[in-house]
Amino acid sequence: MGNIMNSIWFGEKSTKNISDIKDSILQSDTETKVILNLIELFKIGDFTQKPLLIQLMNQTKDDAVLNLCIRIFFSISTHDDLRNSNNFHLLNEATEETVNTFASAATTSLSLDVIPYLLALLEDWDEISDTSIILRDSIDSFINYEEHLGENVSVDEIGQYYVNISQEYDVDSYYFNKKLAFPGDLAKRLMERVLIAANNEEPLRMELIPSVLSIWTGVKVPAEYNTVINANNYKDFINYINVLSSKNWEKGQKYFYGHKL
Repeated sequence: MGNIMNSIWFGEKSTKNISDIKDSILQSDTETKVILNLIELFKIGDFTQKPLLIQLMNQTKDDAVLNLCIRIFFSISTHDDLRNSNNFHLLNEATEETVNTFASAATTSLSLDVIPYLLALLEDWDEISDTSIILRDSIDSFINYEEHLGENVSVDEIGQYYVNISQEYDVDSYYFNKKLAFPGDLAKRLMERVLIAANNEEPLRMELIPSVLSIWTGVKVPAEYNTVINANNYKDFINYINVLSSKNWEKGQKYFYGHKL
């Protein structure tokens, strides 16, 4: 069973106020309703119920709810959330699907503090080809070990490289692809791809950056992976970039729907 919310982001912000959403959480009679209402709360900048999300993530037996919990957790998690191993009891008996979701979503945490968990999972799942690839790709997106060590290195070698290179990072900052996280940098890479796609009238064929940008800013990128870019919808991207550039963003900080975490 896939994600309940299978999209590049978590939808538009709710028009409800905080107290109404909290009432809806209390009245929810299913885990699905709880997680969807929690997401609405997070989107308007109230993260006080994050412990409830973590509790649900670690207790649910519903794979679809679990996958969504993992995705939203990594989108709103801070370094401290990741450093607390008590938040990750779900990994003790994780299925292959859960590990794949965890590894894929981990890149959106923007924190090197997730790497020890990925390394521990890799030790257990390195013989499972597809899962091993996802875990290794996730780790590589943070520390670029493949360029320095090669693809077929051991888990211990990756771990030692992580220990060595982690000293080069600011422990209080957030990173995307080894650079301080900044919406402007991702917007630039998005536009580079849009220009190429528009010139050839081909699909956008970009997934992670549009997703991260949409979730960071709370403003959805105006195209999907398979949207053909042409002279008409190219203008939508110009407007999108103008909206983002009108806001104040700090390098190395993490945002969720425009709210600094």
